[in-house]
Amino acid sequence: MTAFMELQQHLKRYWALPYHEDPTLNTALHEVQAWQRQRIRQTHSELFTLPKNQLMAEYFLHQLYGGAEFKKLAIQLARLLPKAQKLERLIKDSVLETGNMAIQAAVLAIEMDLHLAQWLIAHELPVTEKNIMRAYSTIDESEARCLQLENLKEVCYRTDKYFNSYLLQKAFQLAKSTAYNNNYQPLYDFIDAGFAAMKPLDSVVSFIDPFCARELMIIEQIRDASNDNADGFGIS
Repeated sequence: MTAFMELQQHLKRYWALPYHEDPTLNTALHEVQAWQRQRIRQTHSELFTLPKNQLMAEYFLHQLYGGAEFKKLAIQLARLLPKAQKLERLIKDSVLETGNMAIQAAVLAIEMDLHLAQWLIAHELPVTEKNIMRAYSTIDESEARCLQLENLKEVCYRTDKYFNSYLLQKAFQLAKSTAYNNNYQPLYDFIDAGFAAMKPLDSVVSFIDPFCARELMIIEQIRDASNDNADGFGIS
């Protein structure tokens, strides 16, 4: 299966999500996503506010996490798929695979937040830390969330590898005008934004490893919570 066939599957999965046709669910999902972004900013405030990490933090929250920016990208990518064979000749397969993995991680994040939103609607509950925690515990998608973190880590590792390859950087830069002239800029810009976010970093490991380690601690903490004294999303 080619990278673009996989991309088509991910986009098909994304557009099949019920919130696209359900205004109530759409609103609830956006509220959950906004809460999640705020929670992530607070949880990782020390990491995110370091000057060298700020671009990466924004890329993480607004590109890899999903939401409104991802929907714009999904719309544009759907228009490109009929020309996929031509685009595959312009960009190295491994770069496309990495971009594809990032799309998959974003779709998975949306799906899991959608499940939280559905649970909150079913129980007529507002978006609060206590209610989100109850939804996390009841639905228990901890394995899927761990997989998502592994995917994000792999995307970052791969992009870091490409960023440190002079030849690949030059080839990618040279492909820009061709990509733009053929209306392939959405995927190009999505990948290029990842490169730009990593530029200030000595290594992506210094960002993604502590981020994932803390998120895994939170997942374990919520999965093991069985009483009202649980710490929720806070990590001491």
